[in-house]
Formats: sequence, C-alpha cells, structure tokens
Amino acid sequence: MKTPVQKLLLLLAVWGLLATATGALHLFAHLPPVGAQLLIAGLTFGFSVALARVGWLRAAAAALSVRTILAVHLVRFIGIYFLWLHAQGRLPVEFAQRAGWGDIAAAATALGLLFWPESAGFRRALVAWNLFAAADLFVAVGTAGWLNLVRPGSMVEITELPLTLIPLWAVPVLLSSHILLLRQRVCSEAAASPESVQA
Repeated sequence: MKTPVQKLLLLLAVWGLLATATGALHLFAHLPPVGAQLLIAGLTFGFSVALARVGWLRAAAAALSVRTILAVHLVRFIGIYFLWLHAQGRLPVEFAQRAGWGDIAAAATALGLLFWPESAGFRRALVAWNLFAAADLFVAVGTAGWLNLVRPGSMVEITELPLTLIPLWAVPVLLSSHILLLRQRVCSEAAASPESVQA
C-alpha cells in the first residue's frame, strides 16, 4: 500500500503529464489574455484547499519537512533559462529580468537555508524567505499577464513546451507550498501560545 507521500508524488506526476499533454496539443495558446492567471489562481486554490482538507493529502503535507519543501524550490534556478531565452530574443526583457532574477534569488536563498542549522534565526529567515519567494511568483505571474494585455504575442513562448509546465504545474505547486509553510507556521505558533498551553 502506498504511503500518503507516495500518493502525493503520483498525483504530482499525473498532473505534470496532463500539463505536458496540454502543451503538446497547444491548448494553452487558446486561452484569453488573462486566462493563464485565472487558471493559476484556480489550480493553486484547489490544490491548497486539498492539502488542508483531504485526509491523505493532509497527511502527506504533514510528513514533508521544511527542508524537503525548500529543496523543491531549487527548481527555480530555471530563472537562468528565462534570461537565456531573453538573450535569444524569445522572451520580453520585463518578464525575463523580473521572473529570471527573482527566481534565481529565491532558489539561491532556499539553498542557503538548506544548510542553516535549526535555530530561532533559521525560523525567522524562513518566514522572510517564504514571503519574498511567494511575492516573486506573484510578480512573475502579474508581469506575464500585463505583457499579454499590452503586447499580445510577446509571451507566446510560455504556450509551448517546456515552458507550458510553469503556469500549468510548477507555479501552482510552488505557490501551494508557500501557503503550506505559512499555515504550518501559524499552526505551530498557535500551538505554542500561552492560551493553548493553558487549555
């Protein structure tokens, strides 16, 4: 019998395959200008609610360590690829600079936190990183949506593989992980509060 974490990994793999198929069939290209942003919001909301409410997913989320979640964010070194695509003339400078450098910074600081010993300083740095790295994703998504509106066709690269995987899979998963870290932080503080101890 599969453990909750194994089931979660299987779910993410199937999700990734569906996103790949969507890109291969060029279905993403038919969305309206802000369709990608609405889709990302819907996928993030749905996955975050599922992680909090569905029994086996909640168990899987609880089994993930903070450092495991941090390690997942190392995929954000993909920002280097954004900068390379801009150098090739395939991505607008606004998106490449904001999303590219922002993701590189988020990945680099996540790497630093991976080697930071557990302490009060680590926990404070984790909160700051979580806020910064989540904000970076919002900036990237917002910039892409703005460019689709004011410069139609400039973000066409996102509608093709492999970049289709970013809005359809990577961003919702990463944003959900930020929400999970925030929820774990709030829950741990609530458990440690004097009121909860007295109760």
